[in-house]
Amino acid sequence: MDVARQPSQDAGLTTGALALRLGVAPTTLRSWDRRYRLGPAAREGGRHRRWTPADVAVLERMCGLTARGVAPAEAARLARTPDASQGEPGPGPATVPG
Repeated sequence: MDVARQPSQDAGLTTGALALRLGVAPTTLRSWDRRYRLGPAAREGGRHRRWTPADVAVLERMCGLTARGVAPAEAARLARTPDASQGEPGPGPATVPG
C-alpha cells in the first residue's frame, strides 16, 4: 500500500480491529453506532470509522453491561455516561423475610 494512503497510527482502530478486540461482530459495532449513537469520534475519508481510546472505553462499558444482562438501549445510555460506574444497575433491592 502507498505510504500516502495509509491511515496514520493515531487515527484510531478500524471497526474490524475493534470488533476482534471486543469479541463482537463488526456489524454489531455498526448497529450500535446507528441505533444508539455509540459511533466513533473520527472518520477517515470515505466515511470509514476510526475508533479512539475514548470510543473504545465506551464500547467496553457497553459490552460489559450487555454481558450482565442489561438491555442494549439502557446499556448504551449508561455507557455514554461520563462515570458509567455511578449509573450502572446493581443487584435488586434486598428483601427481608417477614
